Amino acid sequence: MIKSRIKVLRKKGYSYTEISKKVNKSKKFVWTIAKNIKFSEEGKKRYHKKVKGILSKIKNQNKNLTTQKIRIIGHLLFDGTVYNSNNNYIARYITSSKELMEQFIKDVKMIYGLNPTAIENYGYCSKVSFKSKLLYEDLMNYFKSYSTSNQNIKIPKRIMNSSKKIKIEFLKSFFEDEGSISATGRLAGDLKSYKIINQLGILLKEFGFKFGICKYLEPTGYMYKIYFYKNKENFDKFIKYGFFEKAIVTHGKNKGKKKIMVLKKAASKFKNP
Repeated sequence: MIKSRIKVLRKKGYSYTEISKKVNKSKKFVWTIAKNIKFSEEGKKRYHKKVKGILSKIKNQNKNLTTQKIRIIGHLLFDGTVYNSNNNYIARYITSSKELMEQFIKDVKMIYGLNPTAIENYGYCSKVSFKSKLLYEDLMNYFKSYSTSNQNIKIPKRIMNSSKKIKIEFLKSFFEDEGSISATGRLAGDLKSYKIINQLGILLKEFGFKFGICKYLEPTGYMYKIYFYKNKENFDKFIKYGFFEKAIVTHGKNKGKKKIMVLKKAASKFKNP
């Protein structure tokens, strides 16, 4: 009886979520029963008018990248995820910094007009999720995957050839999410993707940073590290461009402190030979 009702409702253009509530069954159960059911002509009209059209609306998107949009893209790439599972279109960001979380939510609201679907806190981290097919589709115009363990993706030309302001904001999102500073002032940033690390290096060279790139093995596979030479010029540039402005140290002696404060302390003690 319930299975038949599920199929009828799906044919009439009801979403899996709507059906789940009506029959008091999990969305996964509903999807298993109704996944192969096609909408009737009236069902198609209902779905696009009352479900897809309402739940997926976002602001019209400007073709030009803004600082807010590149921050969204960067944070999702370096410390987030964008995926589609059983027609659930999710963009999610995870951070230990309250300031970064607040900035991300504000940016998504400004650029896409969306409010969070869920905000979760666990340990010293927070996770914010947005559910929207149109948000997902727009983000996929920039990267085919938002997993840096995917060795086939790379930073698109529209970012690599963008203005200095956009490049700096993209680099900033990388260092706020994946950058580190040790108690002795050693600066670095790590990723699983060689292609993206190499491209980040190209961008860093444009701004005069001095660094190297090395490869090392972790239990989860090979990683690539950008490490910076300890000179005053590198310290000053990190501070100038605000690469650690809102980030928090999550391990070691300075755990819980803002990275920018640790950086400034290290810079104040450093002198060129």
